[in-house]
Amino acid sequence: MAFDLEQTITATEIRSVVAILKDSFDEGGAPVQSAHYQVEIGRSDGSRVSRRGNLVGHITTAQRQALLDFMAALRTQAEEEFLP
Repeated sequence: MAFDLEQTITATEIRSVVAILKDSFDEGGAPVQSAHYQVEIGRSDGSRVSRRGNLVGHITTAQRQALLDFMAALRTQAEEEFLP
């Protein structure tokens, strides 16, 4: 064949979805919370690509509040379990 046909590569599956919640303090002691996501996508040519971003832009105000409450509960549990 004189010309190669160009193969269209498409997304075929979601391999994984990861949510990363962070509750920490900056150098001045102010609390810092963040929520990010990473999605791994399988493609028709067998390759994989990742997409990452800020989770807050994709959730409702109620979901954001629920995450903040969850993070506070995790911090409280960690302090109770790991601190003297």
